[in-house]
Amino acid sequence: MAAGLPMASPPHRASDVPLPMTGGGPQANGHGGGDGDSAAAHVPTRPPGPSAKPALVVFAVVFAVFLTGFLADLLSGSPSSPPPRPSAATAVPGTGGLVPEPAGDVLGAVVTAGEPPADVLAALVVPAGTRYVPGSGVQRGLGLFDATVALELPTPEQEAITFFRAELAAGRWHVLSAGATSGGGYRLIAQHPGSDGYEWEVGETLSPTAFRSAVPGITAPATGVTPAALRLFAVSDQ
Repeated sequence: MAAGLPMASPPHRASDVPLPMTGGGPQANGHGGGDGDSAAAHVPTRPPGPSAKPALVVFAVVFAVFLTGFLADLLSGSPSSPPPRPSAATAVPGTGGLVPEPAGDVLGAVVTAGEPPADVLAALVVPAGTRYVPGSGVQRGLGLFDATVALELPTPEQEAITFFRAELAAGRWHVLSAGATSGGGYRLIAQHPGSDGYEWEVGETLSPTAFRSAVPGITAPATGVTPAALRLFAVSDQ
């Protein structure tokens, strides 16, 4: 050991050894650090109250159901769907009490499976009491449906005209023409889109009022009957 150099004295007690500074003790700048858990206690938290998450989940489910239904209607909907008719048909104004009924019965002689489509038949009506003239049904179509039947309407011609003008509009038929024919008759021509993808055209030719029935065994009423020819066919795209 070199002479003249002072020797450092080792600490005599454990308390003489400096201890490391801890978070709970005083800091080097002389300010107390406080409790170590106090920092976590001051972290901002969500105020008490109900969570908005359940409401958002419910809204998302409702929106998804609505969107699914809307898309299904958009894909499956068709402009050919006839308007719903009242379960208890009422008389058409200005016709002397004529009540509409589906034309399917009087067209039975020419209707085949699926032709005309059900929505077209549902959109077409005739006055209640209309009779099919036996043996008059003719199917002209070589490919597409094209048939004609002779009918007898239980009303004078003018009331029959009023009836068909009102009911074609109610059934969402687009009237292409309506007017008098030679010999005192009247003809209406209208089209309706079908669920089969075709436009369907109906021609209703009304003859002047007659006072003798063309249906065997039927006596014409005193006010007369209206002979009519009804032609229904699918319009070709060509």
